[in-house]
Amino acid sequence: MTKPKLSFWQIWNLSFGFLGVQIGYSLQNSNTSSIFESLGADVSHLSYFWLAAPLAGMIVPPLVGLFSDGTAASPTSWAGR
Repeated sequence: MTKPKLSFWQIWNLSFGFLGVQIGYSLQNSNTSSIFESLGADVSHLSYFWLAAPLAGMIVPPLVGLFSDGTAASPTSWAGR
């Protein structure tokens, strides 16, 4: 299977769409601290909530990969590498 050649404007349109998605995420993310506060989080501890996702992102994927490598994968299965 060959990759299709994309013109400049096709790549531009694709990138512009992703820009809209990023703006949506930024708008949602800008309200996260106030949402945490409304749920009862102390303002002085909000930095811990901001650190939780990156730390989980460093710890959980290697563990999933470790356990995934130990599964019995058939040729048509997605498990294992």
